[in-house]
Amino acid sequence: MTKAFLIKKFREYYTSSRIEMPIEFKRREWAFVFVENMPNFIMNRHVSFQSAQDFSIYVKNKIPAHIYYSSAYYVKPNREKMEDKGWIKADLIFDIDADHLPLKSKSYKIALNRAKKEVFKLYRALTTELGVDEKKIKIFFSGSRGYHIHVYDRDFQLLNSGERREIIDYLMVNTEKILDGNRFYDSFKAMQVSRILARYIKNLIKKGRLMDILKKYRVRNPERVYTILANVENLQKLENGDLSFLPRSVRVKNFVVDLVGKISESLRIYIDAPVTADVKRLIRMPNSLHGKTGLKVTEVDIDRLRDFNPFYDAVVFGDERVRIRGVRRAKIEIMGEDYSIKAGERASIPEHAAIFFLCRGVAVYGH
Repeated sequence: MTKAFLIKKFREYYTSSRIEMPIEFKRREWAFVFVENMPNFIMNRHVSFQSAQDFSIYVKNKIPAHIYYSSAYYVKPNREKMEDKGWIKADLIFDIDADHLPLKSKSYKIALNRAKKEVFKLYRALTTELGVDEKKIKIFFSGSRGYHIHVYDRDFQLLNSGERREIIDYLMVNTEKILDGNRFYDSFKAMQVSRILARYIKNLIKKGRLMDILKKYRVRNPERVYTILANVENLQKLENGDLSFLPRSVRVKNFVVDLVGKISESLRIYIDAPVTADVKRLIRMPNSLHGKTGLKVTEVDIDRLRDFNPFYDAVVFGDERVRIRGVRRAKIEIMGEDYSIKAGERASIPEHAAIFFLCRGVAVYGH
């Protein structure tokens, strides 16, 4: 009954909604997981379409729980062997997923809000540091626990996997590529860290806190180290990435390394590295439904991101009452209302909340 109900509701959505095809969709590989196979995640891939109508007919007949297409563009996208497809280029894709963020809270809402912050950091880095045209960037709510960022700039589309890993190292601030002995590496990110470190030390001096911190690290002769760090010429050297003026002391080194680590952490953008490095990645289709939530993969303009609420703005189902029975405990806030269910409990709740629970597998349809 549950599967039949979900097939009915997903079919209604795909029948009534006009879903825009991605650019050059004929060059992309398509993949599907069908509702009828759920909860088994059986992917049907190596599919291609020559028209939007063909795609629409396929989806209405098959009723997918998940729709994916390749970030890559191919000569022959429907070939089963990857080497036979004929790779042309690939969009640069970033996945910011709450599951990859350093969070203490398990709250869905807190996790998604933190993911937003990472999207803003990534967007700024792409546009101001890597020179990507804003018009070549699109942001999508993933339909579940994060956001996907697509870059359509041709210079980036032609990058191989190794070159994309360099971007990953840059954005995730690989600390092994920040400090090189008594100097910072000659890279934009390393120099950025050195300038922030210099400003931070100036601020500690201004607030009268530097001496206390040096003593906390049990630095030998902290007065001498303080004088060295407070020297204007040395602070300029630090801004330029030069640490050669510092005493060769393990504790002074620990002090610097710890500060560099904290600064790097503040600059780090938490992206799912394998997604970005993969030049043949399958990514969720915008405006499709996520089969584990029933929410829509929704495009979000950067100016609207701060106020975007997926539990309003990505909800496509109505408020008609649906009867469900709980399989295990779960709760959700959706359309401004809180709903909860526990094993064996019977409830009649709005369709959008019921479909979320059914897709999560925490409830079954009917009493």
